[in-house]
Amino acid sequence: MIERVYEVFEAPRPRVVDYCDHCVKPEDVAPFTNVALRDLTADQVETYWLRSGTIGDENFARYLLPRVLDLIAAGELDADFYWLRIANTAHEKGDARERQAIEEYYDATPRAFAALVEECTGDNAPGEHLAKWVAGREAR
Repeated sequence: MIERVYEVFEAPRPRVVDYCDHCVKPEDVAPFTNVALRDLTADQVETYWLRSGTIGDENFARYLLPRVLDLIAAGELDADFYWLRIANTAHEKGDARERQAIEEYYDATPRAFAALVEECTGDNAPGEHLAKWVAGREAR
């Protein structure tokens, strides 16, 4: 399942990642351009979360998405609202293949799905497509 997410969201490693040089140290951004996506550690990925809005853009978030979901499935990252929002945005704006890959991920990853269901009732509710999918899944 996670392999499918990597495949569907495959993108080349960025050569440059924009960041605010007042908020972020160059050495904190370096792994995103020097380390293969699958080799990024949870600590390196969390740097992005801790500095969200000051590192990268929407394309960079989509690039990181497979690794984020992989680390959540492995229990190395919490399935919190920020990471789920990235997945939910990719689902809402994605094509059929991307939506299916994210749905398969949630089906196969109970801890992420449980966090998603909790988010469905809050202020960070997923987009219309994913909310319908969750409602249909819960009815099964």
